[in-house]
Amino acid sequence: MFLGIAFLAMLASCLMFKILSGAAADQHRYAMLDKVGTTRRQLTGAINKEIAVLFILPGIVGIVHVLFGLQMFKIIMVTSPYTGIWLPFLIFAGLYLLYYLMTITIYRRIVLE
Repeated sequence: MFLGIAFLAMLASCLMFKILSGAAADQHRYAMLDKVGTTRRQLTGAINKEIAVLFILPGIVGIVHVLFGLQMFKIIMVTSPYTGIWLPFLIFAGLYLLYYLMTITIYRRIVLE
């Protein structure tokens, strides 16, 4: 359980810092959209969607990887490895959502101000 949370934190942190490292370069893009007349609500919506795609794709790949990877342990386990799998996935979703919310908050502050 500890290793799973540690790897999740590492994955989400790397993803967050990768996105935030390119935020300064994106300021010009969003400034141009602002000059064209895009509303603040549309800009924040675009940021939310852009970053959501960057977070959702690795999350889905990770979940699929775990589901297929557990097939290896089926032979050596007495019970099904999928028993109670909802709890780790729930924890994963909660922590991943927290990282997503932190990322969009920081990204907005960098890009829109």
